[in-house]
Amino acid sequence: MQDEDFMREALELARNAEGRTSPNPMVGAVIVRGGRIVAAGWHRKAGTSHAEVHALRMAGELAKGATLYVTLEPCSHYGRTGPCAKAVAEAGVKRCVIAMKDPNPLVSGRGIKILEDAGVEVVCGVLEEEARRLNEAFLKWVPEKMPFVALKTAMTLDGKIATRTGASQWITNEASRRRVHEYRDIYDSILVGIGTVLHDDPSLTTRLPDGTGK
Repeated sequence: MQDEDFMREALELARNAEGRTSPNPMVGAVIVRGGRIVAAGWHRKAGTSHAEVHALRMAGELAKGATLYVTLEPCSHYGRTGPCAKAVAEAGVKRCVIAMKDPNPLVSGRGIKILEDAGVEVVCGVLEEEARRLNEAFLKWVPEKMPFVALKTAMTLDGKIATRTGASQWITNEASRRRVHEYRDIYDSILVGIGTVLHDDPSLTTRLPDGTGK
């Protein structure tokens, strides 16, 4: 497997926490030794251990001399958790492949510098576009301090959202209605107009078939 293949594994791991890490980004990490993945982890929730720490704990001594693949630059500052870049260096990782730099000004290259100063070989930019798409909401919020917004609307092919009497149940199908609830499970909040509130009295809950969803 090549760097891109291992990074794809890390990106898939990161998606396990979709909708659960806000305001933090989704991050996945795998540790490779001898061409094989020996440990993996992902960031599960803000305030808990980051992806690199989960992977390092799983790897144990196998982290020494190994390669770490991580979807975002390891953090360099103390927040609710310690700096991951320092933990990676202290674990004896020989090489660190990063999908993209962290746009957070508290990190933004500082994590990479910590690794390089410790003698870790750093490669950055592997599958960067995929990593940026993964965290498009985070990349909107950090530099601009503005929320990432998705507009959801259902309409007929001729641009109508209801009949002339205002009836609108249903112009969608079961598959699209399920997709709406999948989006609700991912996003932090739902915004509707006062007209919708007064006329439809929506519950605005997440109703997935398996009963899960925030």
